[in-house]
Amino acid sequence: MPIHRTLNLPAITDAEFARIDKAVMGHAYDIQNRMGRLFDERIYENELAERLRADGFEVFSQIPVQVVHGSFSKTYYLDLIVNGMVYELKVVETLHNSHKAQALHYAMLQGVRLVKLLNFGADRIQGDLLKNLLDESERHHPVLQKCGWKPQTPGCERLVEHLRILLNDWGTHLCATLYNEALIHHFGGEPQCLKRVDVRSATSVLGSHLVQMHAPNATFHVTTLSQGQTSYQRQLQHVFDRIPPQVMQWINLNHASVEITTLSKTEK
Repeated sequence: MPIHRTLNLPAITDAEFARIDKAVMGHAYDIQNRMGRLFDERIYENELAERLRADGFEVFSQIPVQVVHGSFSKTYYLDLIVNGMVYELKVVETLHNSHKAQALHYAMLQGVRLVKLLNFGADRIQGDLLKNLLDESERHHPVLQKCGWKPQTPGCERLVEHLRILLNDWGTHLCATLYNEALIHHFGGEPQCLKRVDVRSATSVLGSHLVQMHAPNATFHVTTLSQGQTSYQRQLQHVFDRIPPQVMQWINLNHASVEITTLSKTEK
């Protein structure tokens, strides 16, 4: 199995969530009132877990979920599971979209419908309930869109084929970092894949830029954009025009739509 779960969690009804969350939030508010908002995340996690266990809840913390593909492996850790309900804890000034994306990523890896963000670092406890609206079968039907894709090297063909296998194993909608790290691993790991290349102006070398190489003179870039692709492609073009590689393959995982674009050097 490409995703190994330590626990198989039950489906949580809205009514059961409301019962669990009433206790969780009551303790969260009291913990922040008594302890403030400046401790490390694990301090709040341990205090909350201890209180909930005393209330009779079944509580697990730092539960591993391992994602595997061939010789590639990465382990994520779920912060807190209370009677089967997943909580992701933060200690930040405010919650951002990146925190929500991370929590939904965990929900999809664990195969659960609900996950709640809980932030102890704001002036007042922040809670954000997120719903994973996709079941696992829905994440395994990607639509590959080759948006001007040109396989300019054999490595380009291998890049797309390996991406297909990854998506078959893991499905779509996970974070870009995971897919990207697996592709880097496939193309030789960081020592072989990650290279610093010169950035040139019309007359001189301005410095260096880190790129990911899937073949000699060929680089790839992975994103998970659902909007703003045209604007982002212009920004990628600025980079590509000023570095030596002659091929750039841009992979954008737009939910179930996998968009692969080959950039060409701007004519001068």
